[in-house]
Amino acid sequence: MPSALGDGSVYTPGFFVDAQTSIGSAVTADGAFVRLLVVPDAGAVRELRRMRAESAPQLFGFTSGSGWVAWAESAEDASGERTTSMWVIGTGLTGAPRRIVADAGDVRQTDSAYDLAIVDGRLHWTAVVPGDEMSTELRSVVLDGGDPRTRTVPRLWSPVAWPWLIDSTDAVGGGRIVLMDRIDRATKEFTVGPADFPSCGATWCRSILIDDGASAGVDLVRVDGTERRRIAGPDVGFPVTDVAVLDRFELLTGLDPASRAAQGRPLQVYDIARAATVTIASDAINVRYAGGFLWWSSGFEDRVSWTVIELRALS
Repeated sequence: MPSALGDGSVYTPGFFVDAQTSIGSAVTADGAFVRLLVVPDAGAVRELRRMRAESAPQLFGFTSGSGWVAWAESAEDASGERTTSMWVIGTGLTGAPRRIVADAGDVRQTDSAYDLAIVDGRLHWTAVVPGDEMSTELRSVVLDGGDPRTRTVPRLWSPVAWPWLIDSTDAVGGGRIVLMDRIDRATKEFTVGPADFPSCGATWCRSILIDDGASAGVDLVRVDGTERRRIAGPDVGFPVTDVAVLDRFELLTGLDPASRAAQGRPLQVYDIARAATVTIASDAINVRYAGGFLWWSSGFEDRVSWTVIELRALS
């Protein structure tokens, strides 16, 4: 899909409801407003929200479930104070969106596909405790905006796949990563050696191996320490925050000198089930993942386009 809309504005998809329909943002031609749009593969573009660009709006955390799409909207007031609100719309993306939370707190934004989650008819997120940066608020609300709940827990937790939270504070070489089930507070730990620099999801951890001060390669290993395997050498990057999306695909980009040009980098998918790596694009620039869909931009200036793959549909 092209990034240029009919009015000449540049569109950035933020979430795919299906392979043909996305919801995302574009700035108006005069630069005065940021618009939240529904862009179908065919048919008319529809505007859902319009926010003043001077308020520096941010739209993030798109997620879906229980027949709804939800997202967070952060903006500054005239004094520069930033407030984050929560919004929903039906997955058909018809009608008008509804604000269900006016002030969601200091929402922890990690660029993960799990920053927000819809489970059992409630929208869940985490936030920093006011005046206590070493604790976390676990917040939720019914999708109609009712029954708001806040629970405070010690440590700096970030969401991964439901119901798990992760604290990587001690994940320096030789440290540990702690995961906690937010429902029953059961915990498990992933302990690393001094040469490991890991990131974890709910099931898999990705560890960069350091040898003599430089990267020696990348391993995947289950949180329980089993099934460790080498998946890449030292010249790779990680285009998304989440580890082993759908518990099956690890996303990689090339970092060799030949791939650092403005036209983008190779985008690769390591398939855990097949123990194989496939290059799916040679010129990926902006890479994103959420809700089972992987999408990336290619090209430059007025010739930028987006490509999307439904990873969940792969056998």
